[in-house]
Amino acid sequence: MDCKTIVISGALALIVGVAVNTTRTVAAPQAQAQAQAQTQDTSAPPPVGLSDLNAMTFACPKAALNTAARQAAKAPSQGTYQFSYFKIVNDTHHAAYEVHFKSNYAGETDLRYCVELYCQQGWDPRTTKASITLMSTQREGVTTHGDACGVHAPPVRGRAK
Repeated sequence: MDCKTIVISGALALIVGVAVNTTRTVAAPQAQAQAQAQTQDTSAPPPVGLSDLNAMTFACPKAALNTAARQAAKAPSQGTYQFSYFKIVNDTHHAAYEVHFKSNYAGETDLRYCVELYCQQGWDPRTTKASITLMSTQREGVTTHGDACGVHAPPVRGRAK
């Protein structure tokens, strides 16, 4: 072998060695990244929205909230009414709920509804009639007159004899 062949063979060996070493160097970080991705928690992120609340809320309170929301959507407004308060007044099968909405437009009054429903085992929210009453259109802190939500006057009785 002449000197020229030995130099060319050595140069080729050096190029092949560098190329193989470079491939291993590039492949190693990719393999490490894949291994880390597999060891990390692969559970899905928590859902966005109200699905957790929806899963734990009973049908009767949901029906009351939806009834009040439909009524609030009909209210004339220069802004948009947004849900602000919910209270369970009576959680028996003769249920009563107080639901409030506030407007994002300054100066508009709050909407305060009393929603009464008959919720018994096996009831269907699509066919149940809800009674909805506008409690007051005053701002918080202002005393208003009228019945509280879910409170009815006792029946009138005749005089005792």
